[in-house]
Amino acid sequence: MLDVVQEAEANLSPMQILVLRILVEEGEISQNNLVKKMARDKAQVTRLVNTLAELKLLTKEQDVLDKRSFILKPSAEVRQIVNCFMAKEQQLVAEMVNGIASEDVEKLEALLKVMQDNLTQ
Repeated sequence: MLDVVQEAEANLSPMQILVLRILVEEGEISQNNLVKKMARDKAQVTRLVNTLAELKLLTKEQDVLDKRSFILKPSAEVRQIVNCFMAKEQQLVAEMVNGIASEDVEKLEALLKVMQDNLTQ
C-alpha cells in the first residue's frame, strides 16, 4: 500500500492521503470531527492539517459559529490526487483478491468491517 501512495503522490504520507481522502468524501469537515473520524491524537491531526495547509492542499477557516473551531476544505487539485490514489488502490485490491471467489471476498469485507467497528467503539 505504501508503494501505491508513493506512486500516486510522492510527497505525501499515507496519513496525509487519508486526511485528503476524508476531505474529498466530506467536502468540508471541522478539524474536531476529522480527529474523531481518524481516531488519532489531536496533536497528530493538527500537524497533518498544518502541513497540508502549507502545501496549499487544504484551506483552514475559522468556524463562524464556533470561533474555537476550524473548518477544513480541500483545494481544487486534491480531488485529482485522491482519485489517482483511489484508482491505484482499487487496482492493488483487485490483484490481492484475484482468484478468490466473490462470495469469499464479500465475507472478508464483512469481517473487516466488524473488526474496524470494534476498534472505533
